[in-house]
Amino acid sequence: MKIISFDPGQKGAICILLHGKATFYPMPKTPDEISTLMIAYGYGEYHVFVEKAQAMPKNGAVGMFNYGRGFGEILGILAYHKAPFTLVHPRTWCKIMHQGTSKDGTAKDRSLSAAKRLFPNTNLFRSLRCKKPDDGFIDALLIAEYGRRVMSGKA
Repeated sequence: MKIISFDPGQKGAICILLHGKATFYPMPKTPDEISTLMIAYGYGEYHVFVEKAQAMPKNGAVGMFNYGRGFGEILGILAYHKAPFTLVHPRTWCKIMHQGTSKDGTAKDRSLSAAKRLFPNTNLFRSLRCKKPDDGFIDALLIAEYGRRVMSGKA
């Protein structure tokens, strides 16, 4: 099963999940870069899962505007390429993917715990210099795994 997932936002990421192996890309800066990536992976052979955009507490108007614009660009590119996609609310994928994690700690802590448990050999660092796993990579990976489960009927 071939899955592409998007964790939108400037610090978001794209995850390509193929045969249980994850490949990550930091969220591209332009729509052309997203489109090029989709073409390179043969977008028609994949099902795409995109985290549904929503207002976030403590985010300013400019930040939310940019986030929404990026989200819209992703949807436009998917529509242009006629790529099959599903929008998934963060609460939906978190409910499934956080099963088996400690209820203590933040949602980010639970996501990291789930990612390490499900994909113990996957590098979640954005670069060699990074000191901690990347939240965008973690979320994109868990959205992809959620999508894989949905597509296989195991969610």
